[in-house]
Amino acid sequence: MIKAEKINVRFGNNHIIRDISLEIKPVKNLVILGKNGSGKSVLLKCLSGLYEFYDGMIEIDGIRADNNLYYRIKNTVVSYVFQKGGLFDSFNVFDNIAFGLRRKNLPESEIEKMVTDALSSVGLSGNENKFPSELSGGMQKRVGLARAICMNPKVIMYDDPAAGLDPVLTDQIADLMMNIQKNLNITSVIVTHDLKLAHKIADDIMLIYGGKAVFYGSNDDFFAMQNEYAKQFITGDIEGPIDIY
Repeated sequence: MIKAEKINVRFGNNHIIRDISLEIKPVKNLVILGKNGSGKSVLLKCLSGLYEFYDGMIEIDGIRADNNLYYRIKNTVVSYVFQKGGLFDSFNVFDNIAFGLRRKNLPESEIEKMVTDALSSVGLSGNENKFPSELSGGMQKRVGLARAICMNPKVIMYDDPAAGLDPVLTDQIADLMMNIQKNLNITSVIVTHDLKLAHKIADDIMLIYGGKAVFYGSNDDFFAMQNEYAKQFITGDIEGPIDIY
């Protein structure tokens, strides 16, 4: 479903991503972990088509995105869930979710059904006329997720879905992500700092440090802590290969 080979990203003289390769099988979850500034969100944007100034190869659903990346990935239907929901403040919930569908010039009756079904799937039925300012942080994230699944994606990219949420809401979001994946047969890539979320939903885990993948393997292998980078990241020890400063 998703392959990447030797991805490199540079901002001027700053080498952000260094020779990262990955492969994600259909209907599996890859969680990307790392310190702030490690490059995980940049990698996610490359995979999603939001950033195309990189070296290397990305292939999604059998299509190589070497040229005109945004167009190619868009047409394999990749949805992106922004960290804070990414909602339009001046739009109500219905119009936020319908935004992408209307760009496809679908009939309004069809859009209404798709939006209603998406809101039901994230537990927000009846909130169509509310504005983002009237919603909690957790509800805004759910609206962002409803907008993503409305596009009938094969892949969903999540940028830190647990950011700003308490442990109970984080667990609810994790359950919701897992249910959506199971019901819609979706492949997911998730950037997060939350180890509990990662442990619950990941099939595979990549840990990035200094722009490199210092661990890439199964959920079980990561939390077995046989890798020195994984062990320090999980335990939070000061001593280890990761420079905490």
